[in-house]
Amino acid sequence: MSAQDQVKMFGVTPPISTEVPKPTDIKASEALMADLIALNQFESDAERKVRERLLSNIAQLVSKFVHDVSIKSGLSEKVASEAGGRIYTSGSYRLGVHGPGSDIDTICVCPRHVFREHFFGEFRQMLKDWPAVTEISAVESAFVPVMKTVISGVEVDLLFARVNLPEAGDKLDIEKDEILRGVDDASQRSLNGPRVTDMILNLVPDVATFRTALRTIRLWAKRRGIYSNVLGFPGGVAWALLTARICQLYPRAAPSTIVAKFFPIYYQWGWPQPVILKKIEQGPPNMQHPVWNPKLDRRDMAHRMPVITPAYPSMCSTHNITASTMSIIKNEMLRAMHITDKILTNPGSSWVELFERADFFGMYKTYVQVVASASTSEGIKDWSGTVESRIRTLVQDLENTDNILTAHPQVGGVSNTFICLTEEEQAAASQGELSVEAMKRKEEDFEGKEYKKIYTKNFFIGLEIEKKPKDGSGSRVLNLFYPSKRFCAACQSWDKYDEQEMSVILRPAKRSELPYYCFPEGQPKSKKKAKRGQLNSAVDLGVEDGTEGQGPSKRSRCVETGATPMDTDEVRPNGLPLLTPEETPGGTPNVQVSTPAALPIPTGADPVPANGSGVVDVQPPAAIEGMPPLSATAMASFASAAKGVTTKQEAGQTENRDGLVVLAGGPGPNGA
Repeated sequence: MSAQDQVKMFGVTPPISTEVPKPTDIKASEALMADLIALNQFESDAERKVRERLLSNIAQLVSKFVHDVSIKSGLSEKVASEAGGRIYTSGSYRLGVHGPGSDIDTICVCPRHVFREHFFGEFRQMLKDWPAVTEISAVESAFVPVMKTVISGVEVDLLFARVNLPEAGDKLDIEKDEILRGVDDASQRSLNGPRVTDMILNLVPDVATFRTALRTIRLWAKRRGIYSNVLGFPGGVAWALLTARICQLYPRAAPSTIVAKFFPIYYQWGWPQPVILKKIEQGPPNMQHPVWNPKLDRRDMAHRMPVITPAYPSMCSTHNITASTMSIIKNEMLRAMHITDKILTNPGSSWVELFERADFFGMYKTYVQVVASASTSEGIKDWSGTVESRIRTLVQDLENTDNILTAHPQVGGVSNTFICLTEEEQAAASQGELSVEAMKRKEEDFEGKEYKKIYTKNFFIGLEIEKKPKDGSGSRVLNLFYPSKRFCAACQSWDKYDEQEMSVILRPAKRSELPYYCFPEGQPKSKKKAKRGQLNSAVDLGVEDGTEGQGPSKRSRCVETGATPMDTDEVRPNGLPLLTPEETPGGTPNVQVSTPAALPIPTGADPVPANGSGVVDVQPPAAIEGMPPLSATAMASFASAAKGVTTKQEAGQTENRDGLVVLAGGPGPNGA
């Protein structure tokens, strides 16, 4: 029997190659892992233990919450004790690709007699009574209602799902499609987080290889500014699905090979041919949740780069992608393809070039600046999130504007707090026109004096402008009146909009007119003058901005004034980016790892950096005192694959005493 016949087929097509890694592939993978460690992509053992203890406390608190609601609903003590209440994690934490400072997406699953009103009422109060909870805000009207919290310094997003069962304990199996019968839409969307995440882990041939490759792809996408579902780029789920499909096509390949194959395959992919990990299923009989189907749904037909979730009901995780963002993604894949080709010709060489940050403010000559402002720190959080959620439609309108070829939204945005001494300065701050001197004011310099703070969040869109014809004919006026008016009206239609406290404006700007905080040195770098006829953009364009909404003066991570926007998972406390191996004195960062990067860990767990100073311990809530300890099954439901994975057969033999993620079956953590 050939080697190919011995490999289980994953996905909807046979693998492209079943070759085992060559020594050069292993050497390249070791170099990749060393760079990921040096770039601070792994949490320390102390940080890991804090997260595990924190989640255990939340799990017990949910059980206590369900018990108390059951008693108040008139159920007996016996029934209340058996009602359960479970938590599941999803996203980067469950997949085991999170890093220091990452948040945890947690779904609280409750039986049918516990309602969303209880969750945002009684359970929210239980969280408030927990001293370790330093921040809590509820977004009940969101597409997926959520409570955003900070507990012992860790960001935890808590979602609610109500299943149509009398109990939600250890016997609960959310992987079965029947769990969705009789649930509301919000609960279905919440449940599909862990359902999709766990199915991805079950559909890859080697979890350890998948996770290393995905860490690489995530870091690359964040550094290149193409990681944001809300702005029209793939989000975390989409990048995971794309990586998983390459793992299916090369089931025995090393991580370096998976990464190297990723870019050329998707650069040349026949979009809108969908990327799927398994056959799309219509679900159990008489269950009406809509499933992605471009033959029946015009909206599905319009998706440019469809990447489909594997769990029922299958959805497109990339429905937000626009013509511009698709072009930007493909350009970045082409760049990455050239770099990885170069790296693999010299196995063992550094991968840091792949992770160089994109110079967004050096890419274009014309930009659009969107300024969202509010008079309170609490107000700017929700308001800026609302404005950001409308940026994608603005990008689409800009794409349809004469003379604009590409509209490139910057991921992240820049947050500022300005000290304003007059009403004129307040108006200028809210319109992005405050002087540099006023922008640089510090609060401590004005103690005892009268001033007002204006809080702003700035979003930028780079514009690629059609080249001026060589004969000089044709109009080249950039008219932004319609996009501006439509965008501001959409933002101001928010039900919590207060024109006395909030404002939003859109203003065009040449690179030289951008605020100083967009550049590391406070001003744009000088560019070499291009030959006549090769100018890209609109240095000589007349611009009609039509600024609207110049009223009075999902918690977004952002960069403070004076710093270049960057993904904050990789920022030192002083705001400076982490050094790459090439930038560190001596060439190699002083990072100690308890397990050599080259050696696989038996369960497929991460290497663990030894640095963990300053980690805060978790103070348990008083409400869980006297609660029974969690079962291994309960702990496995919120475990991270970073700790390793096991199979049902192995878990049955060991009782899963380590609380590892349990795969449904098939290969173990390190493949077939």
